[in-house]
Amino acid sequence: MDQYGNLSTQEYATKVRKTLVCVTNQFECQRIIRAGRAIADLTKTHLTVLSVSSPEYTQNPQALQYLFDVSKENDAMMTVTYSENPTKTIINFIKENKVVNVLTGMPSSDDSVLYKVWNKFTHVTFFTVTPEGEIREVTKSTRVATA
Repeated sequence: MDQYGNLSTQEYATKVRKTLVCVTNQFECQRIIRAGRAIADLTKTHLTVLSVSSPEYTQNPQALQYLFDVSKENDAMMTVTYSENPTKTIINFIKENKVVNVLTGMPSSDDSVLYKVWNKFTHVTFFTVTPEGEIREVTKSTRVATA
């Protein structure tokens, strides 16, 4: 902490509770950021947005810029990273940043990264945001992919 009471970047990462919004590079993810702002306000946490891209997916720089702007409008810091292992990157981000809430879109398939992330943590509250913008808490029964 500096002489003015401001936290350093490292102190911020380890002391401030956060609500994390995970987005892909799609314009529609703006609804998840807006829902994250509501959860962050309710839980008195800081809002942060994470986009983890894999080299196997086509990049959409216009969508990422749009999501960055939406993040800024919602007083959120956005991190964009590239990884060969998005699941591991998301899990490490949650562990290293005192995340207490995570919002995502809906799982697209039974082998979605989301199921792996949801089952890795018991102390984090997970939410999905439907295409219509409805926020749903992920319960124990929904943490398992349906076959």
